[in-house]
Amino acid sequence: MKKVSTAVKNSYLKLIHLLSQRPVQKKKVVFLLSFPTTSNIILDHLAPHFKHELVIGYTANSEQVAQSYQRFGCNTYSLAAKKIFSSNIVALTKNADVVLCDNYFAFLAGIQFSNRTAVVQLWHAAGAAKSFGLEANYAKAQSNADKERYQAVYNRFTHYVIGSKKMKTIFENSYHAKKAEFLPFGYLPTDIYFDSELKRQNKKQFIARFGTKKTLLYAPTYRESYETPLLDFTSLRQKLGTEWQLLAQAHPHDKILQAKLAAHEDVITSFDSLSLPALLQNVDCLISDYSSVPFEYALANPGGKLLYYCPDFNQYNETVGLQQNFGESLQKAIVIKETELVDRILDYPYKNLVDFNNMWNTYNTGNAHKQLIGWIENR
Repeated sequence: MKKVSTAVKNSYLKLIHLLSQRPVQKKKVVFLLSFPTTSNIILDHLAPHFKHELVIGYTANSEQVAQSYQRFGCNTYSLAAKKIFSSNIVALTKNADVVLCDNYFAFLAGIQFSNRTAVVQLWHAAGAAKSFGLEANYAKAQSNADKERYQAVYNRFTHYVIGSKKMKTIFENSYHAKKAEFLPFGYLPTDIYFDSELKRQNKKQFIARFGTKKTLLYAPTYRESYETPLLDFTSLRQKLGTEWQLLAQAHPHDKILQAKLAAHEDVITSFDSLSLPALLQNVDCLISDYSSVPFEYALANPGGKLLYYCPDFNQYNETVGLQQNFGESLQKAIVIKETELVDRILDYPYKNLVDFNNMWNTYNTGNAHKQLIGWIENR
């Protein structure tokens, strides 16, 4: 069965290679889109600038967002298994001056790019708590043939846009990116945290929706193989008192947690039109775990309280894997027992999140998009 699977994958990549030879009119930029809730912030800058010179290839979950940029003259193409064979997206990708990726795209392994093409990994998070790439537990358990295919994709990335030296090291270890060039422009979606007018609007909307009470937001990551541990919000509310209000946002894929939270009378799950970045700028305390949300929270609200609630630390590390030295700059903010949460909230062990930002948000200074567009134009 494994040999059949390997044969099918190899045949797929051979077909991709043939498709890449199709004659097409070259475009300046191809954007490969799979994270619509983060990459839309990037495309909001790129589409008006590059217009018809920008092509978007999208996964199924990103179709609506991708097609919204057609109003700027951008052509869009599905990356779905059947549709990718009947369109020119593979050849357009091969012939672009710059290919921007927000994730891992398996079909890249079948394309032999010329030396003039830059294939840039933008990523979809400001930092990394979980292991990924060849460092992830699932990858370590794969066959050598599968690992070689993974590495073939990683080898296509000529450049990485990073927000810190920490992420440079993580990419070098996770993708074996020793020969790639690292562009210290900053993680592009974080530019919004430096927009003073947007921050003012977000503050106004937040107060209109939630008032001026102290606010706690619970935003855990998704567990694929078991249910997310649920906080005892009733107990938390009683112990924190009426000065605090409790908000919670489940991961979009975590339908079980979404249902549990919606049925809980002690927690608010409806935020009207407020986005997650708007919440992060204004909540007094964030409780998360292995999510990437803490990296943005620290940047958006460096005077806030950040706690990692990890009752399943060992289980998660065994099933998914965590980065070495997880939480190293905020060790006292890692909570295993729920009974300790209230004490950490009321008596937070750190003055601020400045040291955390110095480690993870070094290059995130508010002009990442400007730097990237300038770099593309000057190639």
